[in-house]
Amino acid sequence: MKPTAEAQAIDAGAARRRSVRHYRSLAKGFHWVTAALVLALVAIGVIMKQLSDGAVADALLSLHKFVGALTLALVLIRLSYRLVGLEPAGTMTYRRPAVHFLLYGIIVLVPLLGWAGVSDFSGRDIFFGYSLPAIWPEGSGYGDLMLTVHAWLAFGMLGLVAVHIGNALQDYMMRARD
Repeated sequence: MKPTAEAQAIDAGAARRRSVRHYRSLAKGFHWVTAALVLALVAIGVIMKQLSDGAVADALLSLHKFVGALTLALVLIRLSYRLVGLEPAGTMTYRRPAVHFLLYGIIVLVPLLGWAGVSDFSGRDIFFGYSLPAIWPEGSGYGDLMLTVHAWLAFGMLGLVAVHIGNALQDYMMRARD
């Protein structure tokens, strides 16, 4: 028995909803470099806090600030790439937009809070005599609060990353099942 046109349209719509988009190599590169940098930042941040003082902790703090600024720049370039429309039509829609938008928002907010926090403490120095520009007035008294929120949001970002990975695995398993 041949399915009706209506049944075929419903099946096609269901297949589209379950489909996983394929991204260009540049978008994949942005994704995986960002993921590696974020995981490195969390690891460096935790180790740095555990060491507390000393030359190694200071070197890790400088590395953390440098990699954080690099990650922020990469994410802003990545967002520009998406917003300018360099991805083919149809790849801007997400099956789970809340997770993606929260990830983009938090991955921009976390480094900005850290940067503002170190600006308040005049601790913007990184490697080889370079320092980050100030984005917050020095000595305003909010540095501790900003760095605390920075740390909490970084761990919250790990939770969002876990949800994102779970969604990707679900999409993969749904595609493999079909």
